[in-house]
Amino acid sequence: MFGRRFNFLTVAGIKIGIDFSWFLIAILLTWSLAAGYFPYYYHNLSLGTYWGMGIIGMFGLFVCIVLHELGHAMVAKYYKLPISQITLFIFGGVAEIKKEPQTPKVEFLMAIAGPIVSIVLSGILYLFTMIGQHSHWPIPVIAVTGYLALINIVLAVFNLIPAFPLDGGRIFRSVLWWIKKDFGWATKVSSRVGSGFGLILIFLGIFALITGNFISGVWFVILGLFLQKAAAMSRSQYMISHELRGEKVQKFMTKNPISVPPDVSIKKFVDQFVYSSYHHLYPVTENGNLMGYISLREVKLIPSEDWGKIRVNEVMVPSSAFKTVSPETSALQALELINQTEMPILLVVKGKQLVGILTAQDLFKLISIKLELESGEP
Repeated sequence: MFGRRFNFLTVAGIKIGIDFSWFLIAILLTWSLAAGYFPYYYHNLSLGTYWGMGIIGMFGLFVCIVLHELGHAMVAKYYKLPISQITLFIFGGVAEIKKEPQTPKVEFLMAIAGPIVSIVLSGILYLFTMIGQHSHWPIPVIAVTGYLALINIVLAVFNLIPAFPLDGGRIFRSVLWWIKKDFGWATKVSSRVGSGFGLILIFLGIFALITGNFISGVWFVILGLFLQKAAAMSRSQYMISHELRGEKVQKFMTKNPISVPPDVSIKKFVDQFVYSSYHHLYPVTENGNLMGYISLREVKLIPSEDWGKIRVNEVMVPSSAFKTVSPETSALQALELINQTEMPILLVVKGKQLVGILTAQDLFKLISIKLELESGEP
């Protein structure tokens, strides 16, 4: 879901990071507050004051979204569900919980925690706004607390819409799961409702564009597309984990892969291996033992005139620098490892002997065939 991001804070052992797409919404939100919202409701303030209010309002929303996601994360942590981190991105924030809840109750409590935090924040900020009005606080302070009180209740209400993967969609899934005792069925139904809601938003956006409301129309369309994609992705993730559960790496790996001796020159490696088999990465072995790997990335760092002088073992990535798996490793665990590493390939070893190569495509091929044959899913 995310591109480049960086972590800037850790709370209760939970990393909080920002995806670079978030900076786009931060700039747009600051501009819309400074040039639109605050001047419309609060007149005769200076341009600098409006921009200051816009910046503070944007950072205030930033803090509120983090607290909303921490609500989800703390419940997940209480029930011992592993949490990757909280990431802020262009559509808000998400607590990345690496494991699905084990019961409908946990799903419900985890989903409702975020909106409850937002409602509490809205109440506190509304109280501050009322106190400020009666105590004649400066208008910019009252304006910002009033905006944050409003936006938190909007955030809570929007997230409670029963459209997966919004919080309301997860609450809806927990109820379906509790009624029918079938997590897979509940996931399929709630994700389809989420896709349908995304489609409604797209149509509303198109209508807004036709009637001249350009900014609202664009955001409705973008949000609708995002919800459709997120719902489909959540459904696919369930199907993948369901199909891989209990399977071993040895069922999916490519056996007896092409490997490269450590003492050949880069020129010989390129001519005899790369230009004949067209792979991007090759294991390096000696007497069947894995020593490392060499990829096109390492070759590109060497001037072509030096290819004949340098051997593979001088530039390869040693086996101590990356993770390997055994044939008995869970296929689901292997997929998680592939997603966590820059190298989209896992080398499979038995002891020190290289026995295979595994890619995400290897895992997905069988899954796609099974889904198409058994459930009609393309």
